[in-house]
Amino acid sequence: MVDSTPKQLLRSWLMLLALTSANILAVRFAGKAAGLGLVLCFAMFKARFVVLHFMGLRQDMTMRRALIGWCAILAVAAAAKTILAAAAG
Repeated sequence: MVDSTPKQLLRSWLMLLALTSANILAVRFAGKAAGLGLVLCFAMFKARFVVLHFMGLRQDMTMRRALIGWCAILAVAAAAKTILAAAAG
């Protein structure tokens, strides 16, 4: 993390661990489409969190938008693939 205290670093790691645990629970207990939706939402939140906090790109708007946008494109593509597979099957 850029310019952070050990307490902030610990809080950030705990937040990422909590989101990862929520991903595991979503995959385990939610249905296929709902689980995927939750996992993609959590993944986007984690990507934003990493870009802003760990990479320190809060001030660099261009790079921040590019990295988060790339993650969003991948998430939309995965969601579209799942919708098409569900519709075809």
